[in-house]
Amino acid sequence: MSLWFLLLCALTLIAYAAIGGVFLAFSDFIMRSFDLVKNQAGIETMQVLNVEIMRSIFMVLFMGLAVISLFIVVYAALNLDGTPRRLLVLAGATYLLGVFAVTAAGNVPLNNQLAGLGSTTSQALTFWKETYMTRWVTLNSVRTLACFLASGLTLAALVIR
Repeated sequence: MSLWFLLLCALTLIAYAAIGGVFLAFSDFIMRSFDLVKNQAGIETMQVLNVEIMRSIFMVLFMGLAVISLFIVVYAALNLDGTPRRLLVLAGATYLLGVFAVTAAGNVPLNNQLAGLGSTTSQALTFWKETYMTRWVTLNSVRTLACFLASGLTLAALVIR
C-alpha cells in the first residue's frame, strides 16, 4: 500500500468516525430533545437545521466522503490484494450504501416532507410524532452504525496491511 493511499485511508477513517459521531448525537439526544420542547419548536428547529446544513462544512465532508469512498473501492479492488483489499472495498461500500444511499433514499425525503409543512400546523405535528421521529431516527441510527463500521473496517485494513 503506497504512502499516499495509506494517508488517504487514515484521513478517511477519521472522517467516517467524525460523521458517525454527529449522527450518534442526533440519534442519542438531539432528536429526543427536539421532540420534548414545547409546542412545535422541535419541528421548526429541524426545518431550520435542514436548510443550514446544506451550507455547512459537514455537507462538504459528507459529500466528499462519498467520492473518496468510491475512489477507495475502485483503487483497492484494482491495486490491492488479500484482506486489506476486501476490507477497504467493504468499508467504502458500507459508507456508500449505509450512509449516502440511506440518506438520499430515506432521510432526505423525510426532511423534504417536513419542509413542506407549516411548523405550527396540526398536520406537521402529526407527521412529526407519528412518522418523522420514528423513521428518521431509525434511518439515522443505520447511518451511525454504517459510519462506525466503515471506520472499523478501514482501521482493520490499515493494521493488517
